[in-house]
Amino acid sequence: MKTVKLLGTEIKDEEKGNFSEGFADIAYIVRKGHDVCGDSAFISADEDKAVLAVLDGVSGEPDAEQASSVAALAMLNYLKNIESPTQEEIQEAFVTGHSNIISGFTTAVVVVVQKNGKFIAGSVGDSAFYSINKDGKIVLEIPPARIVGEGSPVSSFIPMRNAVPSALGLPGDLNILIKQGKLENGEIVLLATDAVMDNMKVKIKDEAVSDSSGIEDLGDIIKGANDPVQIVGKVCGEVVKRMAKVTEKKDTDSILVTKPDDLAIVCLRFTGAGKKPKTTKS
Repeated sequence: MKTVKLLGTEIKDEEKGNFSEGFADIAYIVRKGHDVCGDSAFISADEDKAVLAVLDGVSGEPDAEQASSVAALAMLNYLKNIESPTQEEIQEAFVTGHSNIISGFTTAVVVVVQKNGKFIAGSVGDSAFYSINKDGKIVLEIPPARIVGEGSPVSSFIPMRNAVPSALGLPGDLNILIKQGKLENGEIVLLATDAVMDNMKVKIKDEAVSDSSGIEDLGDIIKGANDPVQIVGKVCGEVVKRMAKVTEKKDTDSILVTKPDDLAIVCLRFTGAGKKPKTTKS
C-alpha cells in the first residue's frame, strides 16, 4: 500500500509528486498561497482500491490548516482499511473528520475507486470532483455546495462565492453529498480545492450566473492531456499564474475574477487490468 499525507500544517511552500499503484496512475500537489497553508490532501492506494481526498480549510477563520489536517488524518485512518466502503461508511468518514476538529473549519471531497472501476464519492462544501472521459469531456460530478450559484446575480456571486452552508468543524448538520459511478479504462478523476474553480471563467447571461463550474475554461487549459502529471501541471501552472495578480475580465458571456488562495489537486487515471492508455503529449 502506498500512502501520501499532505497536511496543511506541514506544507512550507509546496509538495508534489506522482506514482503508479495497482490499477491507477496518480499525481498530486498541495501549494501554499497564504501565510499558512489551509489546504490538505491524502492518497492511499493498493492493488484493490485507491482513496483520494482534498480538504480546504476555510480561509479567514482561525486554524484553517489545523482543521483540514486533523480531518484529513481522521478520514484517512477511517477509510484506508475498509475494502469497499458503503454510502453509510463514506458518511461516517465525514462525521469522524468533523468530530475530531477542535478549532477551525474545512470543506472536503473524497473519492474511493475500486479496481473494477466503480467509485463512490462524498463532498461537504465546495471542493470539486471532476471526471474526464477518454474523449476529454469534463463533468463536475458533485456540484459545489455554496450560498450562491446558478441564477445568482454576478454582483452577489463574486463576493459570496466562498460562503458554504456546511463544513467540517462548523456547528450544525453536515450536508454530505454522495455520488456513485464507474470509470472506464483511461478515464480520469480530478479533485481540487476551490482555488481552481474560483480562478476559472464563470458563464453569465443577463448579468446572472448561468454556469459556475468553469468546465469550459478548464478544458481549454488541459487541452487533451490524459496523463495525471500533465493535467496537474497544466491546471496548477495556469491557476498560479492567474492568482499572481487579482484581475477582473468580463466578456459578453463570461467573467473571470481571480483570487489568491492555497491549492490542492489530486488526479487519478484509471488503468484497470488491461493495457495502459497511451499518454498524449501537448
